[in-house]
Amino acid sequence: TRRIAEEIASALREQGIASEATDLAAASPPIDWLNVQGVVLGASIYAGRHQKVAETFAKAEARHLAVRPSAFFSVSLSAGSRNPAEVEAARALAKGFVKAAGWEPRRVECFAGKLAYSRYGFFKRQLMRFIAWREGAPTDVRRDYEFTDWNAVLAALVFNALVIPALIPLALRGVKFRAASASALLRRNLLVYGLG
Repeated sequence: TRRIAEEIASALREQGIASEATDLAAASPPIDWLNVQGVVLGASIYAGRHQKVAETFAKAEARHLAVRPSAFFSVSLSAGSRNPAEVEAARALAKGFVKAAGWEPRRVECFAGKLAYSRYGFFKRQLMRFIAWREGAPTDVRRDYEFTDWNAVLAALVFNALVIPALIPLALRGVKFRAASASALLRRNLLVYGLG
């Protein structure tokens, strides 16, 4: 989840949008909402639920999240499963997360994460190996496996949730609206663009 958040923040900075990834579990100063233009919140699924710190944050800050462009992403190995029921279960957990918080982000996305055997203790490593075996995923515990589709992450969250909506008001600024009937618009467009 941290790697995805950092990649999103980096992509936003490349677009000229000041951005930083913040670890909600780490002690940090309170958020100065006056200086926040948009939010992308991410949480991993463990044992069928999202991280408690993310749940607490989303519920406590729902009123601030509601008035800004925002998105939520959920990270799990189920999101990358070959079993459609597992993928749908991950999606249902993500939708349930935002609903329970009373928050309606512009996007709710699910991404496969990293099978990080090297970071797991013995018992968790064996459990993850069993789950991976059942799914047909790699079971060699001597290395980690990346399942995150980085192009999907950037396309879904950065451009669709934050950058494009931010550009729409800029594109509309200065455009004069003039009421016209459908037939008048058709005539004008045919004159300007022709039939071809």
